[in-house]
Amino acid sequence: MYAYIARRLLLIIPTLLGIMVINFIVVQFAPGGPVEQMLAEIQGDVTDATARISGQGGDLQS
Repeated sequence: MYAYIARRLLLIIPTLLGIMVINFIVVQFAPGGPVEQMLAEIQGDVTDATARISGQGGDLQS
């Protein structure tokens, strides 16, 4: 019984690592960044606001 529990607990490690790798890959290949996604939910035009927030130029007062 203890061997079964130990084996199952040891199988959790590669399973969780696999899930984390798949999650990382999905997040990396998702279009846009988190700033763009939040702005897309709030307003329709994301290009100017994204540039201002991410520090890539644009006027901060407009």
